[in-house]
Amino acid sequence: MQSTQPARWTTISILSLSTVSSISTVITGIIPQLKQQFPQVPTTVIEWLVTIANLSALVTLLINPQLTQRFGIRKVVISGLLLSAIAGAFPMLSHNFTLIMLSRAILGLGIGLFSPHAISLIAHVYRGELRARLLGYQTGLSALGNAVLLAGAGWLVVISWQAVFWLYLVLAIIALLVWRFVPETKLTTTTTKLGHAKLPASHWGLAGLTFITYLLIWGVQLKLPSLFANRHFGDASILNWTLAAMNLGGLIAGLTFGRLHKRLHRYTLTLGYAGAAASILLLWLTNQSTVAIGAAIFFNFIYSYTGPYLVFTSNAGLADEQINTMSSYLTIATIISAFFAPLVWNLLGQLGPGVLTDNVLLWIMLILTLIAVATLLKPTAKGTLAHGK
Repeated sequence: MQSTQPARWTTISILSLSTVSSISTVITGIIPQLKQQFPQVPTTVIEWLVTIANLSALVTLLINPQLTQRFGIRKVVISGLLLSAIAGAFPMLSHNFTLIMLSRAILGLGIGLFSPHAISLIAHVYRGELRARLLGYQTGLSALGNAVLLAGAGWLVVISWQAVFWLYLVLAIIALLVWRFVPETKLTTTTTKLGHAKLPASHWGLAGLTFITYLLIWGVQLKLPSLFANRHFGDASILNWTLAAMNLGGLIAGLTFGRLHKRLHRYTLTLGYAGAAASILLLWLTNQSTVAIGAAIFFNFIYSYTGPYLVFTSNAGLADEQINTMSSYLTIATIISAFFAPLVWNLLGQLGPGVLTDNVLLWIMLILTLIAVATLLKPTAKGTLAHGK
């Protein structure tokens, strides 16, 4: 149906979906302001404002194949973008915490409608080397888009914490682009289902490690605002710029992962966990803002080698139907880790020699160190890692 080379605006519109794939996290930097605005609300619940969208997105992610078969990808994507734009921007108009939390849950439902198609539309519309190149761009644009959004939050938070929610209106602009320039795609008659192929026991261990890996990074992201506030490292604008720079660090790691893995093989994972532990130790010890900012950026850079490695390794030696099953469980593991992170870290933060935020960083550092040692001593997935073979 499509021409060999779709129009430029079609490509721009499709790639724009990648830039907003992590838009739920754009309010991470205003956690201290939210605590001040709602002092009666527990910290765990405040932090759920950031992560609740990840959990509700799981609902529409699971039914997305059925929706696209019935209504078509284009309509599902546009509906998701508009729903997310309205729900995401709603807190600009309300100071009612319950309504804001509800709007964040609805935001996640919309994200679950459009986010899978940042990749699927590329696969449907493009062919050959162009498709491969655009899939590479998709990964980079996701990190770059989140960095730009967080930088925008750094500007808007100077006005007020509610002004940050204006950023969600960009989703309505992208919906307009998709409506105007992206054609409907013909789906095959096969339906996509959550696979249930039996997995090797070692791969269940990888799914568990993925859950812990993302639980740890959520702990850092959620507690970084409190750390900056407690130690006077900078205002909310500085924090948001730091979060933006952290995403750029992740982008660099993603671009260099292939070359690093070719040299280090399974030790790539050890490097990721050990380097992250060292950066958290520096964050825990320092009272200098420049050191803290550098340590935070380095953390996200070095830790971003773990995610691609776990995905790569989890697919090693599996049949096609097993790969589908594994991918589904890895997605679920990353999503539910976001929901449990506030509860887990605020409970563990009660144990330790310092204030809650410092204790959480200490726990994260210790766990990262233990995992780094474990991956150094024992190969993951019973030797299924690629060693250049």
